Amino acid sequence: MFITDIEEISIGYSKRKTAYKIYIDDVFAFLLYYQDIKKYKLSKGMEISSSLYDEVIEDTVFRRAKQKALAILKYMDRTEKELYTKLQDAYYNYDIIVRTIDYLKDYNYIDDERYASNYIRSKKTSYSKLYLKTKLIKKGINKEVLEKVIDIEYNSPTESIDPEILAINKGIEKRYTDTASLVWEDKQKLISSLYRKGFNLDKIIKCIGDK
Repeated sequence: MFITDIEEISIGYSKRKTAYKIYIDDVFAFLLYYQDIKKYKLSKGMEISSSLYDEVIEDTVFRRAKQKALAILKYMDRTEKELYTKLQDAYYNYDIIVRTIDYLKDYNYIDDERYASNYIRSKKTSYSKLYLKTKLIKKGINKEVLEKVIDIEYNSPTESIDPEILAINKGIEKRYTDTASLVWEDKQKLISSLYRKGFNLDKIIKCIGDK
């Protein structure tokens, strides 16, 4: 294996930090800093042994990937897909990202089912089921996992009222305090507005009629 290129780049929010993309046999391998290059005595054109490569990966790259991932999760839970994207944006390659995610899963730092449950539980009385499903699919939640979570969250024996009914009523009350006095055209506009947000049409009509 040979280091075929060392590309200097600017990273960080302000782009004021300098790092170096290391290419081995013309393929991007990992990102290092000046002190790393000095420590491992790396230079363009040099042959890098398997033992030195493994040392760089284990002692520096993988270690930093885990630290980066934990820092990302410190203030906000993430899905696997979101964390993958964050690490990819930080110039970690596929193998390192997969290993990092596996490490985090082993210690229960990330769990897509838990994420989906918490997300739906916190928003189900404000948004439609369809809206929440769409958002979570975009976040990378597996459809099978999502259906399981939705079934639990919307059919819980502890729920005395359908969460979507509560969400629809909230939507109505934001716009009108008395729907009984609305003319037909205004009711149609309200129904259309709620329907576009993904709410069930029969539930919308029932909520408007009950007010």
